[in-house]
Amino acid sequence: MRTDSQPSHDGTGSFHGVAYAGIWLAVLALPVGSAFLRPVAPVWTALTVAATLLFSIVYLWLFWRLPDSHLVGRRERRILLVGLIVLIGLIVLAAPGAGSWSTAYTPFLTALLVFTLPLRLGLPLGVALWLVPSVVWALVAEEIWVLAGPGFGVLIIIFARLVEHNERRTRLVEDRLRSAAERDAIARDVHDVLGHSLTGLSIRTQLARRLIDTDPERARAELDTIDALSREALDQVRSTVSRLRTPELAGELATARRTLAAAGITAQIDVAEELRLEDPPEPGGPEEDEAERRRLFAWALREAVTNVVRHAQAERCRITVTPERMEIVDDGVGCPRPHGDGAPAPVASYDGAAGGTGLRGLRERAAAQGAEVRLGPADEASGSGTRVEVIAG
Repeated sequence: MRTDSQPSHDGTGSFHGVAYAGIWLAVLALPVGSAFLRPVAPVWTALTVAATLLFSIVYLWLFWRLPDSHLVGRRERRILLVGLIVLIGLIVLAAPGAGSWSTAYTPFLTALLVFTLPLRLGLPLGVALWLVPSVVWALVAEEIWVLAGPGFGVLIIIFARLVEHNERRTRLVEDRLRSAAERDAIARDVHDVLGHSLTGLSIRTQLARRLIDTDPERARAELDTIDALSREALDQVRSTVSRLRTPELAGELATARRTLAAAGITAQIDVAEELRLEDPPEPGGPEEDEAERRRLFAWALREAVTNVVRHAQAERCRITVTPERMEIVDDGVGCPRPHGDGAPAPVASYDGAAGGTGLRGLRERAAAQGAEVRLGPADEASGSGTRVEVIAG
């Protein structure tokens, strides 16, 4: 981590994703069973069992540590490389006992690469890690199932990954269409605001000009009205245009620091080194998903900091950003209680009490990307403070 403090990295995969990966480890009963049935020394049987157990543990840990194919940076790829070397070494240790059943381990290597690397890189590498050893074993053992059995598992893995990839792309297209519709609505708003306001200002200006000589007091009143209408129109245009401007995470973090400081609130901003804010991904490029995620975090940060300054009455605010989540925590008065009795409220109540337009819009924006917005008290025991958390999908 960098900037103001050094918190620990807590980016992890979902429990459901790891559990799903773990279900398929039951397939490794085949090489373990082979080690007991084949005429090999007991030491090789024991080594196969131990290697398989360690293989399962390392495999699940890697899936937990590397949860998303679009979050793997240089540090994660080093972890992935070391993990693969360890897993391949364990397969080599299990091979004397498992024999040709050792190919049952290869689909797990494929799954690890396919689901933790971008598709264009993970797919060919994953298929190669299955195909090469399986072909070698099939030629040596002269048994086609050595190739076909694990190959069926690899087909399932590839199909699941392609489905996930297409779903992600569909969400991105839907988000772009939603953004286009939002821009059209903003254009209409600007047209309506300016058209109505400028028409009214023109009429009142003409009236004031005619009244200057005949009724100066009324002319002065009209000028005051013109001034008020001008300010109101300017505020409406600024509000509309601010919705059109797409925020960038680096800029919003800098703005948040300045805004909080101006409000007398001590800011602590922690940003994961993997984000590389100085080198943002290009929209429309191969890292489009990461760019969309950063824009979501930027919108959330803008909304949360605005609420902290306006409503929280806070002294401190902590902002933590990692590739997969962002958290804004303040020590203010917290969200209004649904019944106004001052008692601590559950998180669900906070969602209902604080579901303003900004938060609703943020939740809709997050849902379009498969992300989640959580709102609750910073201190659940006392109900004080507010915690806003955005978790990428």
